[in-house]
Amino acid sequence: MHPARKRRRTDRRWSLTGLKISRIRDIINSRRYAMKRNGGKGIRRTSALSSGKTVEKALEKALEELGASVDEVEIEIIDAGQKGMLNIFGSRDAQIRVTRKTSSRGTEEAVDEVMRTIMDSLDVNYRLFTKEEEDSTYINIETAGVDGLLIGRKGDTLNSLQHLVGRIVSKKLGGYQRLTLDVGGYLSNRREILKQKALKAAERAKKTGRDVPLEPMKAAERRIVHLALAEIEGVTTYTMGNGDLRKVFVSTGRGDQGQGRPRNR
Repeated sequence: MHPARKRRRTDRRWSLTGLKISRIRDIINSRRYAMKRNGGKGIRRTSALSSGKTVEKALEKALEELGASVDEVEIEIIDAGQKGMLNIFGSRDAQIRVTRKTSSRGTEEAVDEVMRTIMDSLDVNYRLFTKEEEDSTYINIETAGVDGLLIGRKGDTLNSLQHLVGRIVSKKLGGYQRLTLDVGGYLSNRREILKQKALKAAERAKKTGRDVPLEPMKAAERRIVHLALAEIEGVTTYTMGNGDLRKVFVSTGRGDQGQGRPRNR
């Protein structure tokens, strides 16, 4: 096969892939627009403020509004209400706030629905694995050979994908959802690598008495380093630089660079 012709075919293949990726947002937005035209069906609210003659009546209205059962919600009684004289004078309706209980299962289902739209447009098979972390839901996606495409250079594509999916899922579930979206365990492995680098930098700073800089990192990665060294006695961290890829410095407080430097994330 002629080399030039082969290059043209390769370029065409990647341009088609790029076109598919660029259409993902349009595909998702068109589905959300269709849901709005369908009366909002598919967008689930997470809380409702309700009032009624009694707490029971207010609760009944709130459950109907949310489409939930009493076992699926938390109930806050704002005002228990008052019957008043002859049930007329001085009476006051009860007022409550009902909030749907959150679970990693609900978040996983919402992420699965969004990812199905994306993966169908790319014609890719995938699986989701979920676990509950301290302050978020961790969801790992495994694909049939296109993990690198979804991760991108230094995780840039994955970062954009997490932002997009997170916004859509939060909108769908009716409130902000803290989730970590991973592909092929990339973020999990990256987290461990950063922790090890941070620990080695701390040992080096202790031995030399000089501040040790780490590679430029995004905000989320800098936070991992700060937390990894937060409990190590005699070691502090601070951030210097401009833009998204700022550097974390590991210091024992003895180096010239560390004098008076605050710890930033």
